[in-house]
Amino acid sequence: MLKASTVEEIFAALNSLRETRDRTSANDPEIDQHLRIVQLVQHLLQVENQPITPFIYECLMDAMAHRRGSVDGVRRLLVDMAEQGIKPTAELCNSALRALMNHPDYMLRQDILNIMQEYWFTIDTPLKQTVIVGMLRDEQYELAYARLTELIEQGARIDPWVYDIFILVFGKLRFLDEMLQLLYRRKNIGGSTDPTVITLTYYALDMCSQAYHHAGTLFGWLSVVQNHLVQPSDGIIENVLGTAARNADAQLATEALDLISQRTRAQSHHYEAVVEAFIGSGDLAAAIRTLCIMRDSGIRISRANTRPIYKTLMSRPELLEGAEEVVREAARARPVHRAIVAVVIDSIAQIHGSEKALPLYRDLPTLCGAESLNATMAQDLIIYSAEEATAELLTKEYKDHVAENQDPIRNVSTYNLLITKCAEAGEMDLAFRFTKQAMAAGITKSRSSRWISALVEQAITREDSRIWPVVDSLLSSGEEDTRKMVRRILQQKRISKLASQWKAKSLQPQRPALN
Repeated sequence: MLKASTVEEIFAALNSLRETRDRTSANDPEIDQHLRIVQLVQHLLQVENQPITPFIYECLMDAMAHRRGSVDGVRRLLVDMAEQGIKPTAELCNSALRALMNHPDYMLRQDILNIMQEYWFTIDTPLKQTVIVGMLRDEQYELAYARLTELIEQGARIDPWVYDIFILVFGKLRFLDEMLQLLYRRKNIGGSTDPTVITLTYYALDMCSQAYHHAGTLFGWLSVVQNHLVQPSDGIIENVLGTAARNADAQLATEALDLISQRTRAQSHHYEAVVEAFIGSGDLAAAIRTLCIMRDSGIRISRANTRPIYKTLMSRPELLEGAEEVVREAARARPVHRAIVAVVIDSIAQIHGSEKALPLYRDLPTLCGAESLNATMAQDLIIYSAEEATAELLTKEYKDHVAENQDPIRNVSTYNLLITKCAEAGEMDLAFRFTKQAMAAGITKSRSSRWISALVEQAITREDSRIWPVVDSLLSSGEEDTRKMVRRILQQKRISKLASQWKAKSLQPQRPALN
């Protein structure tokens, strides 16, 4: 076919290929410009015996921009031109920089820019874009972004495809703030309904929600989901819900949960995320309502589901103001699950003492329906009693209403506090009952020592012989510091007892001597 073509037709074909080098068809197969240019040039040089001209080198440099081109090919063309005594042209340098955009090489790119400056070739905005994208491909991310920002600040008109590439690369690299800044500008160019902008915004929503980036997630959600431009995947909705929970965005969390509920049955972790968002925003009432809705949906509520409320109330005690009324208000509509009331009672007790939590505790049957005494909650109230009278009352109630086989298993630190409170309240039966459980849990091997002091001192003072097996166990299996402490307490009590006996004896009236 080439043999039947004239030289003029071949040159025209090369010009046509150069004009279409930046365009590809959405429906047709990609044109293999590399192969066609090489074939045409070879025919001109080998068959038609045409001389080597700058135009020939420009065409070959265009071929290097194809994926089959290479940095070595660009370098060899430049060397060959120098050997032939042909000076570089502006168009050849442009083609070389386009090739290096796809096959990045920082040093060679800088050499070409130096050539352009040496020959006073114009470096316009399109060429600067090519250089910047080459830097991006060369993983010079900060420098590329700085150069792009510089162009934008200069008022240069940036082609949309440059923004597109940066947005995709920065999203993958998790440079989310920078990605969003470029996406805002890209949206201003194409408009909210531009298909490419919609695709990029959905991509940003995916990347930002994965990283729990609130601003980007909210922007993407409002731009393409709330406007029904896309139907997000289940995974993205899950990530959006998690982002909303972490950033206390109750509105976003509610919308995400609503979308999940339209597709499938919401699970406990979905509701927990909404609870976390509400309580994080300071809305305890809405958090409690969400848990009630969760229970009404047939999902069992446990203490773990109320953990977000507990963590927030402990870190922001000001939210406890009015917390009791919030619980009572919720209970007027429907019985509130005990775990919900328990987390409020527990938080109030820890922050303000059990005394302030007692009104809610006493009304548990009314607020939650007929339920038996919760041993864990009762133990916690004993621990957080600020007044001795309260501790005495609660320990007596516990002893009267909770059998030993109903005692929950607690950790060593909790036993340390619980035994101490029971001993200080004088409820020795309960103190030894918890001591037995604590020793089975390995409390003698821990560094918790407050319970030892309280239990030993109270037991010896009351001459309670149940202390001696405990003392023997501590002396035989406890830490060295524990053994020293026990011996010191015993010595102090012995000296105190001897002193009391001596004092009592010295106060007895002396009989008068008989003459």
